[in-house]
Amino acid sequence: MVDRTQPSRRTALRTIGSLATVLTATGVAGARSSPSADSSTDCRRNAQRYVATVDRIVDGRHVVLLLEEDGETVDQLVVPAEEMDVEETDILIVLVEDDELLAYWHIPERPSD
Repeated sequence: MVDRTQPSRRTALRTIGSLATVLTATGVAGARSSPSADSSTDCRRNAQRYVATVDRIVDGRHVVLLLEEDGETVDQLVVPAEEMDVEETDILIVLVEDDELLAYWHIPERPSD
């Protein structure tokens, strides 16, 4: 079993702040957060934002996410089910860095291009 440590509060606030900035700029969702003042200048530079669909949940142990860019599936990501509270066909905004899920947010519908 993988031993994962919880991210620090500062890391969580920075991640939320950077995603809120991206979501607000693209008009995908109205995110509300109160990130630290320096979050906009100290965000993760290699993190990628995708629209993702929960393709399937395998044996209740793994969640398979299909990652999309410009309406096209570009990759998939497999995440332990214990790390996510999702159901098949859920639509998410995900933040991924080095094939690791940093954060995810449910959205009510797929954003238009």
